[in-house]
Amino acid sequence: MDPTLATLAPVAFGNAYHLGHVVPDLHAAMESLGRQLQIEWATPFEMDSGFTLADGTPDSDRVRIAFSTTGPPYLEIIEVVPRAGSIFAEPADGGFHHLGVYAERWREETARLAGEGCEVERLGAGVAFVRDPRTGVRIEVVSIKGRDFLTSILSGELGRMNPLGNR
Repeated sequence: MDPTLATLAPVAFGNAYHLGHVVPDLHAAMESLGRQLQIEWATPFEMDSGFTLADGTPDSDRVRIAFSTTGPPYLEIIEVVPRAGSIFAEPADGGFHHLGVYAERWREETARLAGEGCEVERLGAGVAFVRDPRTGVRIEVVSIKGRDFLTSILSGELGRMNPLGNR
């Protein structure tokens, strides 16, 4: 793990560690962005998101994801999920999706952002997606305990355990 991620910054933006981008085709995006940005990718993986809506209604999708091994900030690319209502359905042609930040107390940070006018879009295990309706910016608030999850992604372990299926 990058030692600069060991201690949280005093402000939320200082804890940004990845940019999430939705793409129409994961393999094509890995090839193209890898060449253009001269970055390497951890082994891509596929898993259920396990999300719920803010009211507790289940809203899980099977997602296909790749992370750059260069960072922070890391680049996370997520293949578009064509299900209407999926948090990963838009932008269908690809585009910026979210800014990922670590938080010591992710639930409290999510509540703080909601108090600032952000809408809580999805909740998961140690993670929340909130969106500012005034700017359209989505923030993924991740528990600092999620650093081990990131380590398993960057090492390729998660990709070996959850390989991409055919689509």
